[in-house]
Amino acid sequence: MSTMLKKIAILCLVFFCTSNIVFAQKSLCTIQGTAPDYANQTIIVYTYSDYFTKLEEKLTSFTVDAQGNFSASFPCAAVNEIFMYLGVYKCFVYAVPNKKMELLLPPLIEKDLIDEFNPYFKHEDLSIGVLNDSDGGLNELLLDFTSEFSTFVENNFQALYQLHEKRYVDTLAYRLNDIFAPHKGNVFFENYKNYELNRLRYMVYMRDPMAVTRRYYLNKPILYNNAAYMDLFQQMWRNYLLNNHLKGMGKDMKTAIIYGKSPHMFAEVMEKQIAFRNDTLKELLLLQCLDDCFKMPDVFPPRTVKQTLDSLMLITKVPEHKQIAQNIWRKRNVLAVGDTITDFWLVNKDSVPFNLEKFKGKYVYINYCRSDNYACVQDYRVMQEMNKKTKRDLHIVTLSAEKNFEAFQEFVSANPQYNWTFLYVADHPEVLQAYRLKAMPSYMLLDPDGNLVLRSAPTPLDNFQQKFADIIIEKRKRDAENKKREQKYKMW
Repeated sequence: MSTMLKKIAILCLVFFCTSNIVFAQKSLCTIQGTAPDYANQTIIVYTYSDYFTKLEEKLTSFTVDAQGNFSASFPCAAVNEIFMYLGVYKCFVYAVPNKKMELLLPPLIEKDLIDEFNPYFKHEDLSIGVLNDSDGGLNELLLDFTSEFSTFVENNFQALYQLHEKRYVDTLAYRLNDIFAPHKGNVFFENYKNYELNRLRYMVYMRDPMAVTRRYYLNKPILYNNAAYMDLFQQMWRNYLLNNHLKGMGKDMKTAIIYGKSPHMFAEVMEKQIAFRNDTLKELLLLQCLDDCFKMPDVFPPRTVKQTLDSLMLITKVPEHKQIAQNIWRKRNVLAVGDTITDFWLVNKDSVPFNLEKFKGKYVYINYCRSDNYACVQDYRVMQEMNKKTKRDLHIVTLSAEKNFEAFQEFVSANPQYNWTFLYVADHPEVLQAYRLKAMPSYMLLDPDGNLVLRSAPTPLDNFQQKFADIIIEKRKRDAENKKREQKYKMW
């Protein structure tokens, strides 16, 4: 074999081995099944960005074929709770790395029109059945555990929550440990079970959060993907600073956050407490305190809290903490006039992606609507005429929340007279959360640089055109005055 051929063979071998290693490192989960009720529908799969803020984010999507068959694969490095909004249900299941999971979706019960347009409608939680999980798989274990736990608590509610009987908690712990003894090797489940029991202990008789933290959290792994772990931590420490900022440790914590604006100072305060002699745990507590601070802006100025949050984002060495900090700001940030709006990437009916950069240079009138909302359709008709008069200075951008992408395409294609930009937002909950979009229709106005001018702009029927004309006139006056000043400076 020639030298050149040998080199090529070696390179091919290296490439093949490297590809296999990379592929092996990518853990996937596949969900599949048959659900004729959902034939031809596109279903979006969500997950929580983190268990601390529980902000939702799109994970993937799949289309059910005409016979009701579906399949979707997605990256899954660790056990991860996923969920889908199916009619009146919020259906959840735990995805497991390197598993093919046969899902049994519930019969489709559509929301009625009143529920569709009720911004406070709450979906009913429902656990999705996993047909091939009957051999002691994680989802089956969690369902069995929840059933045993809930039944015991309901039957002994008075003894637990009114009489605070420790022995009842011990009885439940012995019972659960005995039932699930064969599954001790399932680390995720074992941790979930133990922290749910610890949460019950805390509510019934172990009321000292410092003692519970020292016993169950200090020098133990931080389980960012385990809801039971995070629920107990937040139950103990949520609002602690709000209730104690005038005394003792709470006063020192407030000083570190508001006057020191320093995660390091906060860490020094907590170093006095044995339960928090762990840097990662200190940061987790600081994140909880910062999240709470936004609830009491008169005591904890939001701008100062944000500075401390920014400092934590910069110095933390824990990727999960950086993500949680970013999500706290996304969750708590209230848009104010002059703020730069969070950007997005959304697609039009042709699946062409748009972001706010594409609209810079003109004012942007953003509206959140849907075609089967009567008020939205009325506004569309007014905007059709308004657009002819204002398009020199104004982009109209409709964030459409149609039931699915196919319905969105169909509506926009069938209504070419509405010749402004329509973008599909229904599969991007993070945009709705960032812009605080719940009620429909909703409107906001951005300036040519992408800054917020009107948080709740008038609707087209509420004489938006006159309000916008006043804004344009005022802008032109300012521009003229600025031009005069610049000319004077040049003359000098």
